[in-house]
Amino acid sequence: MAEVLPRQRARAARLPLARVTQETGFWILVVLIALIVAFSIVAPSGTFLTTFNLQTLLGDSSELLILAAAELVVIVSGGIDLSVGSLMTLGGALCFLTLHQFGDDAGTFPIVLGVVVGIGSTALWGAMNGLLITRFNVPPFVVTLGSLGAALGVARLLLQGGSFASIAPQGLQNALGVGKVLGIPMPFVVGAALALVLGLMLARTRFGEHVYLTGANSEGARRAGISVKRTQVLVYTTSGALAGVAGVIDFARFNSVDVSSGHTAALIGSIAAVIIGGASLLGGVGTMLGAVIAVFIPVVLTNGLIISGAPSFWQQIVIGAILVAAVSFDQWRREAASRPPRTVAARSDT
Repeated sequence: MAEVLPRQRARAARLPLARVTQETGFWILVVLIALIVAFSIVAPSGTFLTTFNLQTLLGDSSELLILAAAELVVIVSGGIDLSVGSLMTLGGALCFLTLHQFGDDAGTFPIVLGVVVGIGSTALWGAMNGLLITRFNVPPFVVTLGSLGAALGVARLLLQGGSFASIAPQGLQNALGVGKVLGIPMPFVVGAALALVLGLMLARTRFGEHVYLTGANSEGARRAGISVKRTQVLVYTTSGALAGVAGVIDFARFNSVDVSSGHTAALIGSIAAVIIGGASLLGGVGTMLGAVIAVFIPVVLTNGLIISGAPSFWQQIVIGAILVAAVSFDQWRREAASRPPRTVAARSDT
């Protein structure tokens, strides 16, 4: 008995540490720290761990953070949204075109109007995605894949097929582009605030509970009295609105609207961040904290490769590999969870 108690106390002392190490976010943080250390060693001295580069990392992560928050809400609900990159382009294009009507000296009202038009239009597009999925029973993959091409096509049509460079109004640049709060880029402040609000919504509100239940078992949620279709429409509307926010921020940061690619890399990076952060493609599982930490992995990789002098095409290769690895890990995790626990035969003292 005297020998058993110390063992029990030691085991109880190890339990909190075991719980921490079993959390997905813990290992993502370990990987992120390892990447930062590796690039600090590999990159030329005085280039990676500098105030300027840290601000660059935060600024570059802002749009990906917003898109990852959008994808998390959709994936937790059991869906997928492949259109966020194209809607990001469309939102920026509509904001630009609205402001263009008022000239370069647009005041507060035109800026607010441009932001509202950019975000509101993509929110409506997201609602349309949700209605097609819920009312006509079209799979989310098909609907959002179609929207990926259609939204980008509309943006190209509006901009007459080319990317436009212009000078965004100073008020828009200061509010959402180049401004800083205590040295932190304003785009990241906006992205972090949106992620916090959505994280609290998922974790603490009835709507968040409905999102998780819908993703875990839509039929069970329906029988429990949850309006599954309404929840799904709201989820895709939220995703569309967030894509519009990212598009407006992108326009404010770079004073241009790029319609060449539809931000495909941002789409892939956002999905990868959500899966690496612990969400399941089957729905019902995922946390905002895990997604936020995981967002920095592709951003740090891209930034570190550029500073280290790696060819630009390696960035796309690495981000694509991250997505494949994330999905493979999700598959392995689900298979491991479905295995029956191994039983340990009782040991006899006789």
